[in-house]
Amino acid sequence: MASRESIGAPNPVARDYDALAPEYARRLAGELDGKPFDRAWLSAFARRMRGAGLVGDVGCGPGHVSAFLAAEGAEVLGLDLSAGMVAEARRAYPALCFAQADLLRLGETPGRFAGLLAMYALIHFDDAVLAAALGACHAALRPGGDMLAAVHLGEGTLHPPEMWGIPVTLGFRLFAEGELEARLTAAGFAVRESVVRAPYPGVEYPSRRLYLRARRRDG
Repeated sequence: MASRESIGAPNPVARDYDALAPEYARRLAGELDGKPFDRAWLSAFARRMRGAGLVGDVGCGPGHVSAFLAAEGAEVLGLDLSAGMVAEARRAYPALCFAQADLLRLGETPGRFAGLLAMYALIHFDDAVLAAALGACHAALRPGGDMLAAVHLGEGTLHPPEMWGIPVTLGFRLFAEGELEARLTAAGFAVRESVVRAPYPGVEYPSRRLYLRARRRDG
């Protein structure tokens, strides 16, 4: 998810994910089967959210993570900038709720969410837009609400010319260790948990992964 480039102009991130959506869903909708850490991390989040209120799955893609959280007892709304991804999610999980939305506009409804999940939803932002995105997440959460985020660790930005044979212009930001924790703190969050795991061979891109849990401070 990312901001609009200008009024009336197609967002290049949304455009690329629209093109990728059918193949993305085909290849990755079952990815959690091969990721035991992710399943345990998401299950713990869902348990904390049971009965607490609405959870926003930001950058939900084809909806498989939203479906996992719902199966674990959370009340979930899947959100994605890409209309193609939202269509794939609705097709796969018609009993769940999905909507097209811009992460940068989440704060327009303050305190709407008891929890937010951003699994690789922050990786297409430069520094300035990342600060705005975290500010929007802070505003969208109720005081004391939890935010979970996962990102790739490393240096620089990856610019693959294609994914699965489909041309893209996406840039994938790699985060330095400690960088996202500092940015969340600056945005008004208290970081509660920070875990790094190695990649699962043959299951995902071979980057080290950071998993964070932060809470919106009341003050």
